[in-house]
Amino acid sequence: MILFKLVKLEDKSVLQPVLSQIPYPLCNFTFTNMIIWNSFYSPAYSFVDGMLVIVSQIDTHTYFNFPLGNGNTKTVIDKLIDYAQLQKTLFSMINITEEMKTMLEKDYPDRFAFSVSSDYSDYLYNTQDLILLQGKKYQSKRNHINKFKSAYNYRYHAMTDNDIAECLEMHRQWAEVHCLHGNSTLASETCATRKALQLFGRLGLKGGVLRVDEKVIAFTLGQPINHTTFDICIEKALSEYEGSYPMINQLFLKDQASDYAYINREEDLGVEGLRKAKLSYYPVRLLSKYNAVLQ
Repeated sequence: MILFKLVKLEDKSVLQPVLSQIPYPLCNFTFTNMIIWNSFYSPAYSFVDGMLVIVSQIDTHTYFNFPLGNGNTKTVIDKLIDYAQLQKTLFSMINITEEMKTMLEKDYPDRFAFSVSSDYSDYLYNTQDLILLQGKKYQSKRNHINKFKSAYNYRYHAMTDNDIAECLEMHRQWAEVHCLHGNSTLASETCATRKALQLFGRLGLKGGVLRVDEKVIAFTLGQPINHTTFDICIEKALSEYEGSYPMINQLFLKDQASDYAYINREEDLGVEGLRKAKLSYYPVRLLSKYNAVLQ
């Protein structure tokens, strides 16, 4: 019998070594995202034949992720299908990459129905593109940064525990502006942001803080997904400071993520403003994630 255990903070030492070796650059497979979004997706895990299996509970239905680690993927999926049948639930998988989809189609021909939504695609970028901002396509970003530098007495530094209270206050101000209209997506993200800040040290996050006249006006939180890709979990700025978003993005990546080939700036969740902002940095790949339902 497979037993799943809810992901908790104390599981980091068990899960992080496996997660950091995964070749897929998905934001869903960072320990931080499992923790800060756990009240919305209730992630749980089990090791089946030595492979890590993560499940999520969404609207009372259980969704399985692709088995992770070294092992026989088909054997593990067969056992998960049997488990779902015993639980009298439809076997559904989420966060299926193109590579995973190909494997499923090979091992289970015509047995899965696949669907995909662009709202949940991860945006991947070349790190040096976002740091250097070279060429005509990044001219507007450079203009905003130059205006910021000219207009404000600013200071950037790596985040420490001493900055958390001020970042929480800045985020409260940000939420007052952006969460006035009952947007459930923004409300969920607000909760996740607070949790990420409060658990900053225990999660081992990397952070950056941008100040104007010593007031916090922007911050970023992130962590590596694997040895090639760094994930931006949270990025917040007070938009009344023109250029604050491109400024914190460039400075943080140069300071904390320049050793990684790629940056994952996560999903846009169908929010038009987020989609426009993410596209404006010219991703090198939109990482599609399929749902797969056993027929």
